[in-house]
Amino acid sequence: MSIWYIDNLILKRDVHNEKSKKALQNFSWTPVHFSRSNSLKYVQPRFLPQVKAAVLSCWVNLASGASMAYVTPALQTLQLPDSGLALSDSQASWVASLSMLGAFLGGISVGPCIALGRRRALWLVALPLAVSWALVAAATAVWHLCLAQFLSGICMAITADASQVYVSETVSAERRGSLGCVPMLMFNLGTLACWCAGAWLPWDQLAMFCAALALPSLLLPLWFPESPSYLVAHSRTQQALHSLYQLRGKRCDINFEYQELLQCDKGTGFRESMRHMCDNDLLKPLFIMAAVRILSRFCGLRAILTYTKDLLHSTHSVLDERQANIIIGSVQLAATLFGSLVVDKLGRRNILMASQFVMGMSLAALGSFFYFFDESDCAHNSALSWVPLAAILVYIVCNSVGLSPVSGILIGELVPQRYRHVTSSLTGAASWLSAFIVTKTFVDLDRYLHLYGTMWLYCLMCFLGVVFVFFALPETRGLSQYAIDVLFVHSVEDDDEEDYRCPPPTTRRHSSLKSVDINENQTRL
Repeated sequence: MSIWYIDNLILKRDVHNEKSKKALQNFSWTPVHFSRSNSLKYVQPRFLPQVKAAVLSCWVNLASGASMAYVTPALQTLQLPDSGLALSDSQASWVASLSMLGAFLGGISVGPCIALGRRRALWLVALPLAVSWALVAAATAVWHLCLAQFLSGICMAITADASQVYVSETVSAERRGSLGCVPMLMFNLGTLACWCAGAWLPWDQLAMFCAALALPSLLLPLWFPESPSYLVAHSRTQQALHSLYQLRGKRCDINFEYQELLQCDKGTGFRESMRHMCDNDLLKPLFIMAAVRILSRFCGLRAILTYTKDLLHSTHSVLDERQANIIIGSVQLAATLFGSLVVDKLGRRNILMASQFVMGMSLAALGSFFYFFDESDCAHNSALSWVPLAAILVYIVCNSVGLSPVSGILIGELVPQRYRHVTSSLTGAASWLSAFIVTKTFVDLDRYLHLYGTMWLYCLMCFLGVVFVFFALPETRGLSQYAIDVLFVHSVEDDDEEDYRCPPPTTRRHSSLKSVDINENQTRL
């Protein structure tokens, strides 16, 4: 039966951006041929195949989370005289910070890697990540640890963006928020696993434990497909159809989604994309993404997690560092899981502004505590020691519910597919460089501004993030890949003077409309 494939169900899809609504209204549809019985039987995509692809693709994030967390418990045994290495304070600081410098290089490299393919990028980093853990476990000199940390930092940065782009491109629009939190969820799970194991294992056995976490990522890419939008952008349409059937279910009607992917502009090379840096559809999302990611770093999370021991020591808390790490890791994991359940209901803008506002209030309370109470007050009144820990936990909960996962989700929701490799490289490098600066300058800020001044400075950055999100960030909940592709194509100056509309598909660059026979494709696939 030949019909126009657009009905009330599609028209009522959850699109919250006015420009994208108008773009979809002007979308030019093409007739498709399919069996009505098949189309009506399974309209909605299946959830389980999407969860499977998201979890398997993000398994390498589990190993990356362990890489980030390894230094905290390992340094306690590495600095002991009987450890075999007996690191000095200076050597320990290099081991702790080199992963950030490696992540900066990885942020630059992530664009060319995901331009080769999202699944291929995740596969490429799995082997060097496992090698870095083997190098740590067999380390006989300090430079072995430094090299391994630098290598794991490169892999961690590539993994973070490649997995986020993959999940954003493979899950359906209505599931992109909840499943878009899976990369951060797996990262926090790896962090918690490392901290729990580090409470009992010495540094070399802990490295072998983390290597065991990384090994499955060498084979798991065999069980999840490549991103359909990437395949369509590179004119591999039959493989894209096969991928869509794997991700949505073989009896799901994929015609609408496939037609939308055909409307998107084709993929461009890394160098060619750099020549379009001044284009509005690249410059605006690049600026917004860079600002969101940089501001999220300057909120101070990495410094607070790194120096939790010093913060608790200054208040004479009854918790030791290992107990605090396990509590913080558990809170991060639970909060990220909760965030995945509410992000599609609250919207990206709302949850970002709410999380940064509460984070700022927590830091303001923490700074005020350090301003009005010193170590002697806490030593004589142990009832005060819970205040900093409570403020830190509230801060981490809000970060894990909103800022950390949503800033990652936006990589796949703000930027057109053809430019994601460029924006991932530029904003990833800026993000990890900011994380290094925040971590490295914490001690200096403590010296010149004291702890209360440092906390208030981070608080100011949180409130600045709220203002920026309110004025600059569009709502992207429920946008399809085509709506994302045209989100910044036109600048809106005056609706009365210019009625901005999406260009007809026949005039868009590299676009083509095709009629799809779903029964023929199902038989062939």
